[in-house]
Amino acid sequence: MKILVIDDEKSLAKTLTAFLRDLGHQVETAFTAVEGREKALLFKPDIVLLDVHLPDILGLEIIEQIKSKAPATAVVMITGSGTVKHAVEAMRKGAEDYLTKPLDLDELQLLLEKITANLNLRQEVADLKNALREGYAKDYLFLSSPDMAKVYGQIEKVAFQENVTVLVLGETGTGKEHVARLIHLFSPRSAKPFVELHCGAFPETLLESELFGYEAGAFTDAKKQKRGLFEVAQGGTVFLDEVGELPLTIQTKLLKVLEQKTLRRLGGTQEIKLDVRIISATNRDLERDVKDGKFRADLFYRLNVFPVSITPLRGRKEDVKSLIDFFYKEACKAFAKALEPLEEGILAVLQSYSWPGNTRELKNAINRMVLTAEGTRIIKDDIPLEITEHSPAPAPDNGGDLSMEEAEKRNILKALQRTSGNKSLAAKELGISRNTLLNKIKRYALE
Repeated sequence: MKILVIDDEKSLAKTLTAFLRDLGHQVETAFTAVEGREKALLFKPDIVLLDVHLPDILGLEIIEQIKSKAPATAVVMITGSGTVKHAVEAMRKGAEDYLTKPLDLDELQLLLEKITANLNLRQEVADLKNALREGYAKDYLFLSSPDMAKVYGQIEKVAFQENVTVLVLGETGTGKEHVARLIHLFSPRSAKPFVELHCGAFPETLLESELFGYEAGAFTDAKKQKRGLFEVAQGGTVFLDEVGELPLTIQTKLLKVLEQKTLRRLGGTQEIKLDVRIISATNRDLERDVKDGKFRADLFYRLNVFPVSITPLRGRKEDVKSLIDFFYKEACKAFAKALEPLEEGILAVLQSYSWPGNTRELKNAINRMVLTAEGTRIIKDDIPLEITEHSPAPAPDNGGDLSMEEAEKRNILKALQRTSGNKSLAAKELGISRNTLLNKIKRYALE
């Protein structure tokens, strides 16, 4: 370990240096706070032994400066027995522990061993997070279409702008959540929580408490205080999926959070400061909803600072083969089946389908095929009936792609047909809540 000793008692610094070097550590010393701060930047120590009383600046006044430049550095305060309260204050500012003078070298050695073990554990956790991040990126940054190359470029551009709100647009099943997760994973906020909420999955009363939390006694069943998802995500990212489903009253409160960076729990009086990035997603035309009075214009402008639009799968034919290969390998692994590669005839059927449910439908279809396969290969009978019996979707009147809402309407109708009108099963197949499905059925007048 690299250890920096900052203490104006030269005899003590000399003793500590000799002791620590005998233990196999690299050691540097400084006799003032200013010198110690400079050496901390150059030496980059793993551990700093910092005296509370220094001739120029109090040690606890520079601890935050050291931690701000090197958050992983462990700081141990050295204090006289009469100034233990200073050491306790230093721990509130980020110190790992404290020792009192005269120092017990055996106690110091035990403390260093404990800190070393903690630092090693933290590094292992950081390495694991990096591996997970790289694995996730590898899984979801492999598509080659020009449209997805544009999306990847937008993700890379906005990820490091950690306070910019992002609005991800796309039909149901296009992978909006994956885009949101990638933005978080490549951002400076990646070590903090990624908290997701499907805005159509809760009734209005529960949605408010989920987002903003509540105080004990705020309502009949509020037995104890609860933090909302914004508080849980402090320092990280809040992903509001299907933000277009938010009731107007919740939209007003969300706008306040975006504008003031604070919130007040339900039944509370204290304003709580927030440090989160908000990423939203929707399959609705929010601009039209603004004109129709269903969505606040000021909130839309706040959420739509950086829009990312995902083209539906039927408009990215070159990605279908890559996704089939990826999901097929994943399904074989998940279901522990050693199946032969898909034959050209099977691939041709899958590639000719329009995939109205987008990536989610494709993944579910591949999973079903692998799960039901009885031999060592996929045969035509394993392909879901709705795919083998499909007819090419008619071209829209304007000669372009189907509108987002028209495609969603068709997707819902097909899901209801496949499930014989069972709305719970249809919602599960579509990857949305039953309440959201009921709202869409009502909006599209499908009953």
